[in-house]
Amino acid sequence: MFCKTPFKDQLPILNLYSTRHGGKYLSDNHRLMIYIGQSLFPWHINRLIAPNERLTPEQKKRVSYFSFYKGKWLLVNERMDELFNASAKTAIRVGSAVELTDGLQVLLSREHGGRLAVVQVVGV
Repeated sequence: MFCKTPFKDQLPILNLYSTRHGGKYLSDNHRLMIYIGQSLFPWHINRLIAPNERLTPEQKKRVSYFSFYKGKWLLVNERMDELFNASAKTAIRVGSAVELTDGLQVLLSREHGGRLAVVQVVGV
């Protein structure tokens, strides 16, 4: 629901994975339902960062956000230098966006604990 109006389109979900042993991505058993204006923060892109009172000022800053534009869901990169479309094998540069389609794989961070997001689009 947006402004008390039910959303009657498809919504993306990010299924989050991260590396543990040997570089294999394993499920974090964590999903993120996307909505208009939702933001990503460092704790979303790296499983080793916890959203608590010990965050540095840099870790409190938004790194990207989601937009619904002309019938398409977009992930807009604001501050992720390593954002990578793993499906198309292309970088997603700061200031650009990627359309969220079913099955899309986006590497959010290459750092230790960095996450891979696999997009799942569901109808509502």
